Amino acid sequence: MKMNKKLLSKWITTALLLFCCTINTEARTQKVLVLAEPGGQHEAFTQTGLRWLHQQAEVMNFDITALEDCKKLKTGDIANYDLIIQLNYPPYTWSEASAKEFEQAIDNGTVAWVGFHHASLLGEFDGNSMWEWFSDFLGGIRFQNYIAETADGEVTVEDPGHPIMSGVNPRFIIKEDEWYTYDKSPRQNVHVLASVDESTYQPVSNVTMNDHPVIWTNPKKAARNVYFQIGHSASLFKNPDFVRMFTNAILWGLNLPMRCYDEASLETLLKTQTILATKPILGRMMLAVPTNTGKRAIGTADDPDYAVYGTCSKTLALKEHNLKKWNRLSFDIRSDLNAGVANVNIALETKQPSDLGAHLVNVKGNDWQHVVYQIEELPRNQVTGIRIYTDIKGRNLSKQDTIHYEIRNLRLERVKVPEKVSGWQVATGHIAYSMSGYLTTGRKTAIVNGTGGTFRLINELNHQVVYEGTTIKPDTTLDCPLSVIDFSNFCQEGIYSLAIGTLHTKPFPISQHALDGTMWKVLNFIRCQRCGDTVAGIHGRCHIDVFCDHEGKSHSYGGGWHDAGDLSQQTLQTGDVTYALLEAYQACRQNSPQLATLLLREAKHGLHQIVGTRLGNGWRASSIGLLHWTDGIAGTADDIHTVRKQHLSFDNYLYAAYEAFAAIIMNDSQLKQVAIEDFRYADEQFQRKGIDTFNIMMEHNYNTSKATWMAAASWSASMLYRLTGETVYAEKAARYIQYTLDCQEQTGHYTGYFYRDKTRKAIVHYIHQSREQLPIQALVALCEDQPTHTDFGRWKKAITLYGQYLKHTATVTQPYGMAPSGIYQKEEYSDHDGFDRLHLWAPKNAQQRFNFQLQEGIKVDDSHFIRRFPIWFSIFNGNEAIILSTGKAAALCGKYLNDKALFDIAREQLYWTVGKNPFCQSLIYGEGHRYPRQDSFSSGELVGEMPVGIRSIGDHDVPYFPMTNNACYKEVWLTSAGKWLSLIADFLTP
Repeated sequence: MKMNKKLLSKWITTALLLFCCTINTEARTQKVLVLAEPGGQHEAFTQTGLRWLHQQAEVMNFDITALEDCKKLKTGDIANYDLIIQLNYPPYTWSEASAKEFEQAIDNGTVAWVGFHHASLLGEFDGNSMWEWFSDFLGGIRFQNYIAETADGEVTVEDPGHPIMSGVNPRFIIKEDEWYTYDKSPRQNVHVLASVDESTYQPVSNVTMNDHPVIWTNPKKAARNVYFQIGHSASLFKNPDFVRMFTNAILWGLNLPMRCYDEASLETLLKTQTILATKPILGRMMLAVPTNTGKRAIGTADDPDYAVYGTCSKTLALKEHNLKKWNRLSFDIRSDLNAGVANVNIALETKQPSDLGAHLVNVKGNDWQHVVYQIEELPRNQVTGIRIYTDIKGRNLSKQDTIHYEIRNLRLERVKVPEKVSGWQVATGHIAYSMSGYLTTGRKTAIVNGTGGTFRLINELNHQVVYEGTTIKPDTTLDCPLSVIDFSNFCQEGIYSLAIGTLHTKPFPISQHALDGTMWKVLNFIRCQRCGDTVAGIHGRCHIDVFCDHEGKSHSYGGGWHDAGDLSQQTLQTGDVTYALLEAYQACRQNSPQLATLLLREAKHGLHQIVGTRLGNGWRASSIGLLHWTDGIAGTADDIHTVRKQHLSFDNYLYAAYEAFAAIIMNDSQLKQVAIEDFRYADEQFQRKGIDTFNIMMEHNYNTSKATWMAAASWSASMLYRLTGETVYAEKAARYIQYTLDCQEQTGHYTGYFYRDKTRKAIVHYIHQSREQLPIQALVALCEDQPTHTDFGRWKKAITLYGQYLKHTATVTQPYGMAPSGIYQKEEYSDHDGFDRLHLWAPKNAQQRFNFQLQEGIKVDDSHFIRRFPIWFSIFNGNEAIILSTGKAAALCGKYLNDKALFDIAREQLYWTVGKNPFCQSLIYGEGHRYPRQDSFSSGELVGEMPVGIRSIGDHDVPYFPMTNNACYKEVWLTSAGKWLSLIADFLTP
């Protein structure tokens, strides 16, 4: 029997409601079971731990049940808990029933586990037999001995990227502990997070293991789990590293937002600089800020809800002071906000305006915090005032009617060497290296200033030099003296540091999983950007009173993720990130089931929004610009009904591809039907109207070229072919890509790049959002799916040419390896439509500035230049999405062509992001060190947040990363996070 389209659509909608209901959007109080060993020599540790846990329960909003005897657990009890903490409780005296339920919960991932000290007391004790499952869980070990006299020992972190080790010092001392030994090291069966250096025992002990892990997790289990051999003395709760690890373990176990520890942040490091001179300019200032004015927040006519309720500010007039002798401002600040996020902006007001805007400061709680703001890069010879202000964005978690800010000790300062903000030279006194570590395969390099010399690679576990070499002078077009440390030939996994002269890096891993920790953190950022859901400590269930009106009905737009530092949303961005989460899930589900589970959970949240924004017949709620919080109650005065909607083939092709991919890896028949329907909507619209005309400037599809558009259609058809096996989709995929191929340059010295359309007036470029990988995704899919097609040779040639293009252009940023923006040709502005779509709000002298910026690039011939950074004129600048998209394209080419050089290009985008850049900064907050604070003005500082990225300075082609914490370059962006996960997935796939 045939089902008509209307009935099919109704059936799909009903089925999807069931799918969507499986996603938890309501917050609940989580439950923690603490198994606490009574009495004995660990009584003080256990009781102190219980008191500390009750304090944390209030802060983190979880309930505690403490038990001293597992035999009191009834059948089914363990299923009621989210986390079990084994606080020195041994692995015996359990009842058979509770032991079995515990095994099932850990194996199935329905509960998380944190164990301490006595939890590894495995063997036959007091008539109790060995618990073999528990022994296997902890690495196949049996307790053997311990240091009867407690000893101090130095612990070395082996995986600094793991969430448990966030904010923990690379080495720390544990005092007065019993150090257990086992019949063997668990290392071969678990993932070691830290080990003790037995040579540091005080007093010295002959009871040793040689290889002695003391903190580890078993990644083979579905449950998030961590064991701490540490746990003998109550003094541990005075040890900040121990407290952080315990805190991190709870947050990780309960899947709560990771805690920000900013000791390794750039701002904290700035506070250690020696101040040469200082000048007080203000003693005390107060700002009283209402959380709501009682009025509707209304913005401009074309973006009415991108608005705040007002602004509170105070300006200290300076009467055109010349501040050239000062290179930073500092002050102390606190607020009385009891929940949620508070921040202020500080700006120099000058006669010569700066395009950097104001510096954002996220303000913590009720404690004073010291703020340092470097102003070296700002025009400051005619400063008329210093303005401090904050926008009124509404109430999220706090019930306060007014927030009070107190500012004191505002002063000018001068330091001898301000932080580097521009140029290709490595920051003085630093080594540019991947702070997160290096993958075992591929190039492994670092960069230093000047002529270099002899370098050493040091094993951090035994302090032995394992590799020595002499730096190399690179073949570079960069106008500065640089030397390269190359240790690519060293491939032994471990934790190491680099030393050259007086410079010495912090420890970093070499491992095939070296960058896995970044995924946990970036996933944390994505989760904290959730809309329509509660995010602990940031906001309650938000924006469910924001609607898209369509055909007489209002559809809530609360869901997905807030797009950036503000509260805006774009459905297609949610689709992009959902696809990236699914790629990462697929890549790591075999070897990292704990991470995979959370990646899939977050992807389902994105799918919920993608599905929920379907309005019927191809229409979708597409975006809203939003700066403020609403009350979350439908039917009140602050409801919003201006969510944009569109019926675009381009968007629907991509949604169909993402849904098809999800349906394949989740084996979901409902999503399969949705993907088929969305592809049909796209195809029918394409047949009726051709390639879309994009009308909404603020949506990031606005700049889509015809070449990219047709690549998206082809890739989508290939995904539907993989989903259904129907040849009609394969035929469409092959037909649609022909237009894109006709736009590829295939002659001359530099070939492989794509023009916007067949007129060849302009080359495809990106200045903000980037889909550079789309043509390659489409071509690789075609080659993989249809190797006997008559056009196969043409497809493979196109991939090969593009790969050669990437390798040719990559030379202009050596030795950093940052993917350049690419080839430009003269007079691209003659493509007026494409130029205006790329450069929003272009200035009147855009043509002159284009020509100047073109000449700043590397000349190829009289008509072509390579630019390292994009040509741009507006606020939309910062290249993180651009380099990660190009890296993704390189990885796709490299994998298909088995080309190691292309894989190296892809890896370098990862390494650049986490420290191997001229500023020696990690661009992932909380990852590595020297990470700058970013512009997250709605959600506060978040572990794993990523910015729009490093920009260029003025019309020049050199990197520029000012200290001013402002949009757009330092604004946190979901797109950057998604592209990070998408690229890293290509290095995890077996």
